[in-house]
Amino acid sequence: MKRTLLLVLTLSGLSAVSTHVIKEYHYVGEFKTWADAQSYCRENFNDLATINNQEENDKLMSVSQSRGRYVWIGLYDNFEAWKWALGDTDFNNEFSNWATNNPNVKHAPESCTLMEKTGFWNDVQCLHQRHAVCYYEPGPTKYILVETPMNWDDARTFCRSKYTDLASVRNMNESQQISSLLSEDTWIGLHRKTWPYWSDKSPNIFDKLTNLVYESRTQQYCASVSTTSGNWHDIDCETNRHSFCQSFTPHQHEARFKLKFQSDADLNDPAVQKQILEQLHAKLEKHGVSDFKLRWTQTDGVTFHKEKKAKE
Repeated sequence: MKRTLLLVLTLSGLSAVSTHVIKEYHYVGEFKTWADAQSYCRENFNDLATINNQEENDKLMSVSQSRGRYVWIGLYDNFEAWKWALGDTDFNNEFSNWATNNPNVKHAPESCTLMEKTGFWNDVQCLHQRHAVCYYEPGPTKYILVETPMNWDDARTFCRSKYTDLASVRNMNESQQISSLLSEDTWIGLHRKTWPYWSDKSPNIFDKLTNLVYESRTQQYCASVSTTSGNWHDIDCETNRHSFCQSFTPHQHEARFKLKFQSDADLNDPAVQKQILEQLHAKLEKHGVSDFKLRWTQTDGVTFHKEKKAKE
């Protein structure tokens, strides 16, 4: 009868290989617009560089091939990403009533919407003090005009505390109902966030970073990094700059273990060794160890060696 296998884990004999992905940055010394740099990085690497923390920002600086330049990274301000406050739903342009030349990209801080008494919309800075139109879902009157001047954020807070939310405008009938209440430009619920977007669609953790330096000039809504200071600056996306791309490289760590068995089976039989590896793999995964590969290593051409008996 074959004896039950007994396993003792010590130091060498079995190799466990664990793989994880390392982000690499690449400096591209060709002058391109932000959009052209994005296309180049996506074709030749992964994407324009995303930076999640100060350590990655420092790593980016370490691969820079020049000083005194502003170099593209993957951060940009998406002027098309408008949302309605009510339900935080995307604005899909099924109905829009923008005034001529609105929304425009000449003034990056213009990210909230006023409705004119004619019903047309204008994108403006959110800090203006204006009246607001609230939406009240359960009420017989759905739209409530609030004539206390306040900024857009305060207007949204007020509408949510007293009614349902700032008003959405989804069709011409709603537009006419709201505009009939107005005597001046008034807040509605359409707005957009500035600077939360990475080219590779990474989650927005921008608020954890303090590198961005806003410029006072117009039409600047793509980010570059100073190769001198490491700070980020908003630059006209049509400017020609060098760029930082990113790629992801698998990286393996190897650890070796020695296994001691007692068995009547032929442990140098490939089928037996395969079965042992499968059992070990299942056992480790059961205990929460994952992302690894097991393989046998050999010494003097064989995997297992008989233990010499100690002299009495």
